[in-house]
Amino acid sequence: MAETVAELSSRLQVIVEPGVRGRLLDKGLARGLIWRDGNLPDGAPAFSEGLSENLLDYAHAVMAMALRLRASQEGEPRLLDRAFLVAGEAIEAAVHRGEDRIDRGFHRVTAAVAFHLGRHAARAFSMLPAATDTQNLAPTEAALVQLLRRRLDELHKAFSKWLLDPANADEAVATKLQTDADFDQADAVHSVLTTSFMRGLVSRCPHCTGRQGSRRATRRGCNRAR
Repeated sequence: MAETVAELSSRLQVIVEPGVRGRLLDKGLARGLIWRDGNLPDGAPAFSEGLSENLLDYAHAVMAMALRLRASQEGEPRLLDRAFLVAGEAIEAAVHRGEDRIDRGFHRVTAAVAFHLGRHAARAFSMLPAATDTQNLAPTEAALVQLLRRRLDELHKAFSKWLLDPANADEAVATKLQTDADFDQADAVHSVLTTSFMRGLVSRCPHCTGRQGSRRATRRGCNRAR
C-alpha cells in the first residue's frame, strides 16, 4: 500500500526534529567549526569515526523524503523548507572542510541543491564546487552547478555537448550495449538518465524558450539538442 502524503509528512516531521538521532546534526555542525581538511586540532572533543558517513546517510534519507513530498505538491512549505535545510546542513557538516574524497563534488552539489530548495540561496552558492573540472563531477552535476550559478551560456554548452554527441544517441547506446563487453546495463541506464536530464534542462533554458534575449543561433543549437 502506497504511503499517503500525511504519513510521509509525519515521518519527515519526526526525522528533522532538533536533537534527533542522538543530536547527530549538532555533533556534525560542532565538528565543522573546528576541523580543517578533515583534521581536528589538539585537545578537540572526540567525535565518532563514522560521523561523516552517518551524516551523509541521514542527509540523503531526509532529502529523498523531502523530494517525494515536494513532488506531491501537497507538502507543508515550512516542513519542506526545514527538511531541505537539515539535509543541506548535514551534508555540509560531513564534507565542508573535510578530508579529500572522490565523491566530495557530488555531495557539495547535493548540499547546494538542498539549500536552494530550502530557500537559502547564499548558502547554496557557498557550497558549489569552485572548479567543476577538479571535483570529479558527472555531466549532470556539472550542469547543475552552471544552472545554480546562473551561468546560462556555460549551461547551454554543458547540455549541448552531451546531447549533440552521436555517441550518446539512443541508437548508439543500444549498439554499444550489444557490442562492447565493458559497457553493461548500468552504463546504459546512466547514459539514458543523463540524456533525459539534459533534455529537461533544454526545456527550461531561457535561450531556448525565448524568455531571455533573442539569440537565434543559440536557440537553433538548443532545438538541435532536443
